[in-house]
Amino acid sequence: MKNLRLFLLLACLPSSAAKAEPLSFARDIQPLLEQSCLPCHNKTKSEGGLILETPQAMVEGGDNGPALVPNRAMESLIYQTATRKKKPFMPPEANKAKAPHLEANQIEILRRWIDEGATGNARPRQAVVWKAMPSKIRSISALASSPDGHFGAAARGDTVTVYDLLQQREVFSFKAHPDIVTSVAFSPDGLYLATGSFSEVKLWGKKSSPPSALSEAAAKAATGQDGSIEAVILEGGTVELKDVASKKKIASLLTDRKLLDQETFANLELAGSKFELGFLENELKGTKERVTKITTDLEKANKEHATLLPKRAEQAKALAEATAKRDALLLERDSSDDAFMTATRALEAAKIAETTALTALKTAESAKPAPGAEPISSAAQGHEEAKVAAKKAGDERTGLEAALKKAKEALEAKQKLVTDSIKAVGEAASAISSARTAELNAANFATVLEQLKKNESSQSTSVEQAKSALTETEKRAASAISAIAEYRQPPAESLSFGTDGLLYTTHSDGKIRTWHATTGTPLDDADIHPRWEMIRVIGDASKVVSPLTGRVSSIVFSPDGKSLATGSGETSRSGEMKIWDVQTGQLQREFLKPHKDAVLSLNFSRDGKWLASGSADRSVRIWEISSGKLFRNLEAHGSHVLSVAFRSDSRRLVSAGSDNVLKIWNVENSDVIATVSGFTKEVNNVLYLGRGDEVLATSGGPLVRIVKDAGGDVRAKTEGFSKFITTAAAARDGKTQLVGDVEGTLRLLSPEGKILREWSR
Repeated sequence: MKNLRLFLLLACLPSSAAKAEPLSFARDIQPLLEQSCLPCHNKTKSEGGLILETPQAMVEGGDNGPALVPNRAMESLIYQTATRKKKPFMPPEANKAKAPHLEANQIEILRRWIDEGATGNARPRQAVVWKAMPSKIRSISALASSPDGHFGAAARGDTVTVYDLLQQREVFSFKAHPDIVTSVAFSPDGLYLATGSFSEVKLWGKKSSPPSALSEAAAKAATGQDGSIEAVILEGGTVELKDVASKKKIASLLTDRKLLDQETFANLELAGSKFELGFLENELKGTKERVTKITTDLEKANKEHATLLPKRAEQAKALAEATAKRDALLLERDSSDDAFMTATRALEAAKIAETTALTALKTAESAKPAPGAEPISSAAQGHEEAKVAAKKAGDERTGLEAALKKAKEALEAKQKLVTDSIKAVGEAASAISSARTAELNAANFATVLEQLKKNESSQSTSVEQAKSALTETEKRAASAISAIAEYRQPPAESLSFGTDGLLYTTHSDGKIRTWHATTGTPLDDADIHPRWEMIRVIGDASKVVSPLTGRVSSIVFSPDGKSLATGSGETSRSGEMKIWDVQTGQLQREFLKPHKDAVLSLNFSRDGKWLASGSADRSVRIWEISSGKLFRNLEAHGSHVLSVAFRSDSRRLVSAGSDNVLKIWNVENSDVIATVSGFTKEVNNVLYLGRGDEVLATSGGPLVRIVKDAGGDVRAKTEGFSKFITTAAAARDGKTQLVGDVEGTLRLLSPEGKILREWSR
């Protein structure tokens, strides 16, 4: 029995001879590479020419040779660099992709896989199976306003909610994608809504169900549901809205929605024309001021040049003479210097000889007989000789000291002459240089002045054209206003407040008209009970292969509404930009390797000529739509560029980033005109308001700011905001502004920054 138990115990122990299950590249190695290696060594971003997506690619290697030697981990470059045994160490300490180092256990897995033969294939991409979106995801991830400011669309999780901003109420909500909605945009005519998410874009068309008749409660007068507004049909069939408490008239319902839209558009164009004229006049004024200054500078330079020119030959002669004199004096000074050095050495030798003689004299004195003793003739004679020699040495030293003093005085005199001659050469050369500088200044000022005068002429022409354009725009605006004034609406016969908060009126022409119940604003039939129905899908969030890569972070319609641009990409690998046909969903243009990281923001110029892009690679780029070529590469941000926007005249571009600043760019020369700081967190959204130079910027701070694009606040708002602001949007004229936060609260702001309404989730 004891032996049986021992046998069973031994059987349960792991056998040293048992072979472990071979490692799988797809299961064990690929996940390690994806986190630490593939961000920089993939098919789209192969640093050093090295791709590490498959064992075959690793064996093929890059600029430094094969990265993998099957069965020989210690000889494999990927193992050597991962273990810090060979440079360059991988991944580097401070890499942009923030790829982590492999842990000790992960390195051991890599070593074992290589020693086992480094075989296997990359795992195939699997179709995405989406789970239900958690209800706790409520942050507003994307926001858009219809161009006319009537509707706003806010994305929370996988759902888009549309709000009627005139009535200040929610009107429609729909689940748009299986993943988080990352971008939303209205078409220029407001008839389409585009939404973007992971690997797909959907296009939604606006539908409506206007009432065909009024209820039986229709009458000549009625009061709104809250009892504060009264609508009355006056004699002649006009309708008035009155405040019940004060009896004051709020509005007369005398116009038509289309006429109102025409007036709004004309006023917007008028504001743009005025801004354009003001901008051009300021440019012309600046050019004129420069012309005046350069003209003065040119006259001064010409006068100086004219004064100095006749002296050129005399100055050249003076320079030559001064140079010759300096060179001669330098030779004489060198000779004096040699004499001084010779005298110095002779004096040193004499001092040594004197010292030797004095030493000998001292020795002779010590050998001399004492007084009273019998003199020794040889000692006395030696003493006398030493005495004579010491005196002679002293006399020689004294003479040489006098000679050295004289040589020094001669050298100092020569040095002074040399210094004076060098100064004279410098003065002569400076005089010639001044003449040459005056000549060059005159030439440069003349060139600049010529170009400025050309600019002045061109700018004057532009100003005149802008004045003519402004006159035409003023006529169109006046015509729109006149059309409203002259409009004669068929007499109203009955009216009724609906449960939807709208005011309905029937007229003698048999038509039902709809009005905003508190402002009297006329509404289009299509805007009464709107809903959005899906009409097209580009890409597929569940497919293995989709024409859209990663999350679509930005969607923007072209100014004519015929095209739709999308920005996406693979994080830390590559950016993707594509333009699609709105009517067919077909790809119109793909930009080749537009960025090194995901594209986070896009914006068309108003004329549809350019497309600006901002990326996680910290760059801002402007592309020519017709050719797909890069027009401007703007690099000044220190982190992800989260938002970009053109000014209406396309002369300026604003960009916002995770580095907590705004950059204002001069599109014509790529210069940074202004950097707007003062944000405590990333600036996640930026856009121009209307047709001027005011920029709306939102930051996680939370902070909402309106600044001039030359720098400086118009208004900053923090009250009413306590949570991280995620995004913002505005109507075409800038008068309707929307701000969303991380808690899912949407706020409608007035042009003055007052919070008009809040919607929470």
